[in-house]
Amino acid sequence: MIEPHPASLSTSGTPSGFQQMTALLQVIVDGQTQLAETQQQLHSMVARIIAAIEAEATPPAPPTPEKPQIATYEQMYGPILPDPEPLWKPLPPPRRRRFWQRWFLREAQG
Repeated sequence: MIEPHPASLSTSGTPSGFQQMTALLQVIVDGQTQLAETQQQLHSMVARIIAAIEAEATPPAPPTPEKPQIATYEQMYGPILPDPEPLWKPLPPPRRRRFWQRWFLREAQG
């Protein structure tokens, strides 16, 4: 339908133009409502897709193998024995001669 040019309308205005504008606004409101519902559905679908991708993207951590225990010396070679007694005892260091002993020795020699 072709709408009349605004200049050709009478000054009193036509009620049909108002009804057409109201109908147009109602169609726009209905379209926006449908768009909002569709947007909510898309948002929930995208959230589920993202959750599924993230679940697939992070593989489970591989189980860590237990480290073998390192054997101690006693486990490998037996108990540690005390040090054996030495075959000979070291001699004590020589004593220092005192001043008087040196003086008497000098006199006796000299």
